[in-house]
Amino acid sequence: MVSTQCLFVSGAVAAALASCDAAAAPQPAGPCDGAFVSASALTDYRFDGFSESDRRPTWQVTAYCYWRNGVFVGTTLTGVDFEDTPRTHLEVDWYVGRQLQWRGAKVTLQLLYTSFPDKRAPGPSYDIVEPQVTVARTDGKATIEAAGGWETDASGRGQEWRLRAGASYAIAPWLAFGADLGDFLGATGADHDHVFYDLGVTASWRRLSVDVRYGGSSLPPAWLCRAANSSAFV
Repeated sequence: MVSTQCLFVSGAVAAALASCDAAAAPQPAGPCDGAFVSASALTDYRFDGFSESDRRPTWQVTAYCYWRNGVFVGTTLTGVDFEDTPRTHLEVDWYVGRQLQWRGAKVTLQLLYTSFPDKRAPGPSYDIVEPQVTVARTDGKATIEAAGGWETDASGRGQEWRLRAGASYAIAPWLAFGADLGDFLGATGADHDHVFYDLGVTASWRRLSVDVRYGGSSLPPAWLCRAANSSAFV
């Protein structure tokens, strides 16, 4: 098995620009019970080992609304570089879902649609659709979670299962360590089965956070920098 590693800062500057806690705040006059907006500067945008920004710095903006019954809807915009011609520069993730409580755990059901609105390169669409399920449980300072999803591209030429397990531990209110391990299974089309992992540390201060992460994959370097579709668990 070939293993490739890298060190990257996935949130050099991540700022929560505006947020509203539905549980603590009075009922707002807007269309949802709470809202969250954040902006991030990234040294490299990576999805499960793949560089989606050609190993260059990029940006990311997230905004979503949520309701007291656990329903949420939102979007994430990210700058990308797949080295295609003409170049694709923008990824837009749209997601809707619901978070439930089950035996002390948080269960998140989500449908994700990833689009690339400025894609002009010849060939099949980069867009993907992925239903996802995540189960997370927190016990004191430790949190563990497991996630699974089935991904298919809009052209119907590639499908795969994506499984991931993660854990984090808060050693202080402002500092936490975390690690993830995942696997792509049953890949068809242009994608290949592979294992991916990362571990790192997140430091927070008020509404700012810095995340430094070390990651790797079982795929060789040529694959890690290819043009690949991307998605993210919320």
